[in-house]
Amino acid sequence: MSQRVLVTGGYGFIDHHVVEHLMKNTDWEVVCLESLTYAAAANRLTSMHDWDDFSSRIRFVFHDLAAPLGPVQQQLIGDVDYVLHLAAESHVDRSMDEAHEDRFVLSNVLGTLHVLRFAKRANATKVIVVSTDEVYGPAPAGVMYKEWDRVRPSNHYAATKVGSDAVTMAFAHAHGLHAIISRTMNNFGERQFPEKLLPKAVKRILLNQPIPIHSNLVGLTDGEPVGDERIGSRTWLHARNHADALLFLLRTETEPGEIFNVSGNVELNNRELCLLAARTLGREAHFEYIDFHRARPGHDMRYALDGTRIRNLGWVPPVDFTASLEKSVEWYAAHPEWLGLLDDAPTPVVA
Repeated sequence: MSQRVLVTGGYGFIDHHVVEHLMKNTDWEVVCLESLTYAAAANRLTSMHDWDDFSSRIRFVFHDLAAPLGPVQQQLIGDVDYVLHLAAESHVDRSMDEAHEDRFVLSNVLGTLHVLRFAKRANATKVIVVSTDEVYGPAPAGVMYKEWDRVRPSNHYAATKVGSDAVTMAFAHAHGLHAIISRTMNNFGERQFPEKLLPKAVKRILLNQPIPIHSNLVGLTDGEPVGDERIGSRTWLHARNHADALLFLLRTETEPGEIFNVSGNVELNNRELCLLAARTLGREAHFEYIDFHRARPGHDMRYALDGTRIRNLGWVPPVDFTASLEKSVEWYAAHPEWLGLLDDAPTPVVA
């Protein structure tokens, strides 16, 4: 009998890559729990070229996780073998807005509690709650945070994810649910909204427009050499590689309450990433530098995760960074509708 997995937030960016990966690498039935927030897009799944091949194995249940999953939702979803809890309010700028602070706490902290309670009633054998590198706060140069390093969130979004992690560990200890936590950072890939760096960079490169880069120093010239100390630096991971790591963790023996960092092994500052995108397109990239702290309070210059622990268990990203980045950039160039390039926009020219 096929196994069943509940994926929360199936229309989200990382989430839909997880659904796609499960469809292509298992024979499981997938139930997507979705609340259709600003981050959701139904055509992320339906626009895949092989959607018709696996759509019969996917069901959708719509529910706001700020409210408990009651008898109706229990009946609609049914029992599940696994739960992958990815749904979250994740826009840092919105989390800093007083109008949205309550929503982040309700969705990310209370929502996690509601999912864990449901997982216990639904007889789930393992739950993975997906968290973020931002719980650790900024990483000094040369530091890669390990799973049990101290947490020090520096924005409201990160604080609510710390709360989600704490609820997960407490629930695993107090109720015997096999729940673990994965922490990831800076996922990229196809069908990401153009507010994010990679699709934004591709769009600006194709239109020969400057790419806004947040820096802790203004007045940089376009050709000036810059390093991580002046421009935000990240470790980058394709969302399908992340999905592969989650499937690996579901299938690997773990202990309740454990934490695993899921990170790429290539660190680049934001400018370097854009230059690689431009090289893939055969174009030049131009930049405008924006004061980091004034434009994005609560953001940190450098994040870094040590992903040694999951790799020591045997996980290897199936596609390396260079190949996955080139694939994503070429996909955006071939799908300008995902970049917001409308009929009346300047026509991009790809060399």
